[in-house]
Amino acid sequence: MIRTTQEIENYILLLSKALSLEGEPKWVYLRFMLNISLSLQKDEFDNVEIEHYDGKEYRLEQITGEGKGSEDYTKFYWDAIEVFNNITITSKKDLEQHLQKHIFRGYYILSSSLKSDSNIFDFMLQEF
Repeated sequence: MIRTTQEIENYILLLSKALSLEGEPKWVYLRFMLNISLSLQKDEFDNVEIEHYDGKEYRLEQITGEGKGSEDYTKFYWDAIEVFNNITITSKKDLEQHLQKHIFRGYYILSSSLKSDSNIFDFMLQEF
């Protein structure tokens, strides 16, 4: 299981409005946070610690599409995390833990970089 914090769950509503994607399943926003984390090599976000996961639990199939044929990105995320972190992931449980950390890291990057009146698309243009 991949767990979130209540902060992340609350941020999903703000992110959905910022992206103009209200009403989409939560995995869309969690995957967005994951992709933000894996796209930015910023050391100041690497040591963020999560005190406790008090949000919700998600299955691997919800986050990576595991078992969904052409929509299964599990291998992609597995490989991307191994390269990003310079590690070898040896189990699905290990993968879930790293996905969980990168979702939080992506949340932290977004929530600390964007103000409530910021344009998320301008942020993405500057960072990428």
